[in-house]
Amino acid sequence: MFPIPRSTSGMHLQYKTHKTLLLALLLMGGTSAAVMTKAKAEALEAGAESLETISISGTRTSRQINEIAASVTNISSEQIDAITATNIRDMLRYEPGVSVEGSGRYGLSSFNIRGINGDRVLILLDGVPIADEFSFGPNLSARRDFVDIDLIGSVDIVRGPASTLYGSDAIGGVVAFHSKDPKDLVAEGESIRGRVKAGYASQSGEFITNAMLAGLGEQWQWLLSAGRQQGSEFESFYTQDKSTTGPSRQSADPQDNEGTNALAKLIFTPSKEHRLELTLDAMQQQSSTTLLSEQGMVSRGVLTLSSLGDDEQERARISGRYIYEPSNTQQHLTRVQVLGFYQDSRSEQDTLLLRQSLASQSISSRERHSEFEQQISGLYLQFDHRLEGFGSHYLIYGTSFEQTDSLSIREGQTVNASGQTLPEFSVFPARDFPPSSLTEWSVFLQDEISLLDGALTLSPGLRYDTFSLDVENDTLFASANPGVAIENYDDSQLSAKFGAVYRLSDAYSLWYQYAEGFRIPPMDDVNVGFTNFAGGYTSLANPELEAESVKSHEIGFRAYTDVFEWSVSAYLNQYENFIESLALVGFNPQSNLLEFQARNLNEVEISGFDAQASWFVGEQFSSLQNWLVRLSYSHQNSEDKSSGNELDSILPAQSVLGISYGDYDAKWRAELALTHTQKANAVINPDTEASFFQAPAHTLLDLIGHYQVNESLRINVGLFNLTDEEYYFASEVRGRSTDEALGRFTAAGRNASANLIWSF
Repeated sequence: MFPIPRSTSGMHLQYKTHKTLLLALLLMGGTSAAVMTKAKAEALEAGAESLETISISGTRTSRQINEIAASVTNISSEQIDAITATNIRDMLRYEPGVSVEGSGRYGLSSFNIRGINGDRVLILLDGVPIADEFSFGPNLSARRDFVDIDLIGSVDIVRGPASTLYGSDAIGGVVAFHSKDPKDLVAEGESIRGRVKAGYASQSGEFITNAMLAGLGEQWQWLLSAGRQQGSEFESFYTQDKSTTGPSRQSADPQDNEGTNALAKLIFTPSKEHRLELTLDAMQQQSSTTLLSEQGMVSRGVLTLSSLGDDEQERARISGRYIYEPSNTQQHLTRVQVLGFYQDSRSEQDTLLLRQSLASQSISSRERHSEFEQQISGLYLQFDHRLEGFGSHYLIYGTSFEQTDSLSIREGQTVNASGQTLPEFSVFPARDFPPSSLTEWSVFLQDEISLLDGALTLSPGLRYDTFSLDVENDTLFASANPGVAIENYDDSQLSAKFGAVYRLSDAYSLWYQYAEGFRIPPMDDVNVGFTNFAGGYTSLANPELEAESVKSHEIGFRAYTDVFEWSVSAYLNQYENFIESLALVGFNPQSNLLEFQARNLNEVEISGFDAQASWFVGEQFSSLQNWLVRLSYSHQNSEDKSSGNELDSILPAQSVLGISYGDYDAKWRAELALTHTQKANAVINPDTEASFFQAPAHTLLDLIGHYQVNESLRINVGLFNLTDEEYYFASEVRGRSTDEALGRFTAAGRNASANLIWSF
């Protein structure tokens, strides 16, 4: 990522209650990192061996990234501000091998790490998992963009399987967000500090504001934050046909967006050994979309005259953390951590269609309402020990418990021009899966063993997880899906990891990691119920699904000298029982319906190569002080062993070159970033002769910089796609035919964003 200093690679009643909590939080919320070159010199003078960012997500312990047998990237809030990011996709603008998917009406979705996406990537906020994705049909797409980046102090991205540390859903990697602490605002020796940020992004016409106030005392720390966002749709490259309707439309569909968020954090430290932390945060997002691209479309003899979408998502969380760190250095127990949390997330989506029958010319109004809610509560306990024996040991072990309650509902009706309710081909209200409660319990153990006077570090680990999915066959599910049997699901998994880091010298190190991962079958694949008689198809449950699993091997090399820093790594991930949701089973002559059902694929293999390099030009040429050159590259390959095809989720190879002048704490700074993305992989569907579109290769040129007006005021500016190139995000045109008009799926042309930060 550029610019980055030293980066490696009954619920309705409950809903009202939590909405009240959300509003209360919003009301309550209302009442600089050093640069690489300068920090490098200071650290060398102090005898420090590395400036790698401290990370806790790669090992669940505080470790510098160069000590970790894994590919971990850390992104700080200063870097997010510097590139004028306003969302989670902007945050990853210069991170090859990692992307955020999603666009259009339902917005951003989830992360793709090394070709693995969706719920296979675990997203955490202060250790609390973000809700799952859930999509069903054209009118429900509950996504995972539940984090406002202005509340974030840092982000750790673990590339590759991490189930030994984090359990299920970490089969592809982990994105761990850490909210801001009071100490992120208040400097040492101060007691209170505030910050106001205002920004604008032209690609979405979005205005953002955020205000924070924090205080430090001898025993108490506190932080209050509130933010607001308001904007429109993400523009496509084409903006000249905004009055055009139908599938040939090239401009993005018009959309109005707004969101609010709040964070309150209270920390009590009665002594140096004890720390208690209470965090409350909430967010709410709303969007209204006029789907002009659907206007004029004909389906089954019905013409769409207009299509509107109103969507809302919200999340509220309360968590408490206790940390005990004994001051007795003779004691082998070094740390105890307890985390408890409760979180409620909800997505609500409404679609209103005005339609006309081509046969009778009658006009009708069709309404669809969908909801998906997920409540997660959990308790996490971890112990850290330092032991001496055969080498030096840093031993961590612990247990975790989580319960996830999931519920969905669909409602709808069709009314003709005279107000008469017309019959539907589906039963309403309906559930697509029965009310489900998933209980997860785990125990884990990891040891970091230091040998050969610290030259060799070994990190073996084990984790055992048990899962129990309990489902309720309630009236709504049963009436909408008569005769459909539902089943509970139980499973357990043992996963292992082994890492090794060998320091060839103070400047060079070699590392290797073997890691296992798993993901239990999604609840809606185990138990699903939906039949569309008009469409002639049905979805079948599959309680016989097996958990997905992966075995990963990765080897890397890191080098740190006064002039150059670079690292390379290569990996091979072998997945088994990969779940393909709603795969075509065949035609049932008894029911005259096509049948779809989730199934396990035999084996999927993903391999790849990552590289990063930094050249401190001023360390080699004194006349070029403050100049820095950085390069990063990521390449992936994949194969579905059953078909020989590549996975369609694989990211195209990408390289980023950045040339910068100036420090983050300098009066001004500028960086020119060049990003080249290769042509997307071909998607092959053996069931059709249709040719699928491949996102072409493209090269983007960006200019990023800041100006420090005075001690309290800074302006960050970004000019993006300076050459005004037409390009696509590969994930947004995946599986689309070359016969389609895809102009509205292009990314924005030349655009700019800026933010102003006032500290007081």
